[in-house]
Amino acid sequence: MSRATRTKLLLLAVALVTAFLIFVPRQSDEREARLTLERFASMLTPSAGEAPEAHVARLERELPSFLASDVLVTLPSGESLAGREAVIARALALCRGQRPVIALRDLRATRRAKDAVHLRFETVVSDSQVGDLHAALRTGEAELSKSDRGWLLHRLEVGAERRAEPEPRP
Repeated sequence: MSRATRTKLLLLAVALVTAFLIFVPRQSDEREARLTLERFASMLTPSAGEAPEAHVARLERELPSFLASDVLVTLPSGESLAGREAVIARALALCRGQRPVIALRDLRATRRAKDAVHLRFETVVSDSQVGDLHAALRTGEAELSKSDRGWLLHRLEVGAERRAEPEPRP
């Protein structure tokens, strides 16, 4: 192989590695942000066989690692919760009296800045134990940012109920 061919192959390899380093981390960052939001939502749903007291204790232990200190959450009622402590207190109150089932659908991520991702989604929230009766379909948006602790939720907004699933019978 000639010296010119080796040089061209080396330049091609450098170009491919550079392209890989530029484009792949963005996709994996968006994927990590989506997974973080999914873990946050699933955390609010008790595990199979988990006692209510154990679920609340798990939330108290794990929720702070998902939330930025200045997190802002807007609930379907229009109520806004500002700060990590307010969001945790509301989540604990919700889970003490109920066993919510929360599922995210059609999760789409868009990069906003180097270390920020915007997510749009639909969520189904159910009060039933099996998660399929009296479910309310809602739209939502979230902003997550990357920190040294991983991806943190900075903003979450969940809209009003769009339709009940299954549709009410006449």
